[in-house]
Amino acid sequence: MNKTMKVFIVAIAVMGVVRFILDASGLPKDVVKYFSMTAIMIIGSLYFAIATATHKERLKASYLLIMPYMTVEVIALGYTWATGHQTIFHAAEYSMGTSIGVHTLGHLIGGFTWEPLIGFVAMELVWGIYAGGRSLLKPKITAA
Repeated sequence: MNKTMKVFIVAIAVMGVVRFILDASGLPKDVVKYFSMTAIMIIGSLYFAIATATHKERLKASYLLIMPYMTVEVIALGYTWATGHQTIFHAAEYSMGTSIGVHTLGHLIGGFTWEPLIGFVAMELVWGIYAGGRSLLKPKITAA
C-alpha cells in the first residue's frame, strides 16, 4: 500500500469521525451532510483510476477506499442500534426506509461485495476513457 492510499484511508476515516461527532453534537443534518466521506472516496477513485497500472491494482484500490467508509458506517450504525440515539448515518434519506438491523447488515455485506465492485467498475471506466484519450492524443511516430 502506497503513501497516497494511506492518506486517502486516513482522510475518509477522519471525515467519518468528524461527521459522527458533528451529528452527535447536535449540528443540523443539513450542515453535517456536507462532511462527506463519499466525496473523498470519489476523489480517491478518480486518482487511483489513473494512477494505477493494472486492473488488479484498481480492484485493490476500490476495496481499500471502501473499507474505512464501511468501518465508520457500521460503527455509527451500531451506535444508533445500541443506544437508540438517531444519527445521520441512519437518516431516512440514507437508510431507504429499512430497519437499523437491515441497514447495518446491508453495509456490512455490501462493503465486502457489491460496493467495492461498483467502485472498481467506475474506476475501470475512468481508466478506459483516460487511456483511450491518451492514445488518441499521442503523436504518431513513424520509422524513418
